[in-house]
Amino acid sequence: MLLDMDTVKVRVGDSVFETNKSLLLRECEYLRALYRSGMVECHQEEIQVRNLKAQGFIIMLAVASGERPIMNGEEILEAIECAAFFQAEPLARHLQDLLNSDNCLLMYQASATYGLLELCESSAQFVRNMYRDLQEDLKKLPQELIEHVESLVPSAFVAVGSHSTCSMDELPLAATRTVCYLDEDDDEWKVLTALPVEASTSLADLTVLDNRLYVVGGLHGVDKIPVSASFCYDVVTNTWSLLPGPRQPRYNFTLIGIEGCLYAIGGDFAAPLPRPVAGVTCTKAMSRIFVCLGGTNTTPANHPTCTTTERQ
Repeated sequence: MLLDMDTVKVRVGDSVFETNKSLLLRECEYLRALYRSGMVECHQEEIQVRNLKAQGFIIMLAVASGERPIMNGEEILEAIECAAFFQAEPLARHLQDLLNSDNCLLMYQASATYGLLELCESSAQFVRNMYRDLQEDLKKLPQELIEHVESLVPSAFVAVGSHSTCSMDELPLAATRTVCYLDEDDDEWKVLTALPVEASTSLADLTVLDNRLYVVGGLHGVDKIPVSASFCYDVVTNTWSLLPGPRQPRYNFTLIGIEGCLYAIGGDFAAPLPRPVAGVTCTKAMSRIFVCLGGTNTTPANHPTCTTTERQ
């Protein structure tokens, strides 16, 4: 049987898969390098992969096709081995999305063994954040993995005041402009930093992305002037930096940080929109943004809907 030019046969163990070549080249650095090299294997009718199980390849194809399969322990191990062999970044990212208290130790040790560095670091940080609950099970891992977890700084909850009605002279010292974090070891909220004077806490929103705190939008002063700038706090250097704001200054919106980008969803604008949606309920999970639309400022929805937005 003649195969389509964009179809490739891959033998994994005793199983043979006919799949889309473009899909595999998009997902797998290993195959991209193979075809760039011009090696004899890429001209053969069938690409043979030894020492891998078919289940891991099936999971990789599912993720490449846009599915988000939930896996048990054995499937996680096979998926990690497959992701490492094929250098399949989308599969590795999906595994990060599946991290939980039941599988984090398994993912940590397996990703360290197979050299999936980003998954290994994400798993180690997850374990560090749950150190108290996982301390006994952590002792079963190799000593170097234990020491790496213990060398990490745990993540912390951060709280920012919502609004201050004090005068401009009192503003820099206002308690509601203090950023605090929860020290879980001492079971106490402690001061992290203070917001820049130019930043607003009235109808602004904030999020954390890549271990940085972002404050965007809002209204400033008694005249309720929309804030046009954005602010970023770097916890490592303990400094704030000024960033451009949204193209249209907005307030009462939802800010989401995911995969290196900030998304401002809904809100009120200086120039009214035909169908404004303020105070949108959003969350992120498994590399997607979920938006629950309950209507508009003037027209409530009878049946709220939930949509997803994904950055390709």
